[in-house]
Amino acid sequence: LHDALEHDQFVLFYQIQVDQLGKAQGAEALIRWNHPKKGLVSPLQFIPLAEETGSIVPIGLWVLNAACAQIKIWQQHEATRNLTLAVNVSTRQFVHPNFVSQVSAIVEHHAIDPRGLKLELTESMLATDVEGIIVKMNQLQATGVCFSLDDFGTGYSSLQYIKRLPLNQL
Repeated sequence: LHDALEHDQFVLFYQIQVDQLGKAQGAEALIRWNHPKKGLVSPLQFIPLAEETGSIVPIGLWVLNAACAQIKIWQQHEATRNLTLAVNVSTRQFVHPNFVSQVSAIVEHHAIDPRGLKLELTESMLATDVEGIIVKMNQLQATGVCFSLDDFGTGYSSLQYIKRLPLNQL
């Protein structure tokens, strides 16, 4: 995984997200490892190892940088200016002490409207430090970054917690 980062072997694909009328609202960034011998490797095959080894933090930063570069391109064109790009964030990445400043620095570096970035959290993340997560979400939301909760209804959290989260989308 370290070599994959060092040799720029990761690539993002974009899965379109549409509203009830079928109009594009944005996309979700999906990482793949373009392995030199194995070809495209599914995240199901490398994300668990990345989580276990801590490589998920630098990989997550790579994803955020690549996503914000794409948002910059979209925001320069009238037809795509208002699209959002959702990026999955791991628990390990989100609870990192510098996560808020890292996201802010990446958004600033790419000079994007932060409303184009949607951080997608999983409900399982709420099984950790809910209060700390809410603080970080509020800090990032104050800068304009949006939030989505994925895997809602998998049994990790109560509606009481969900109501307290500054979410833009379930």
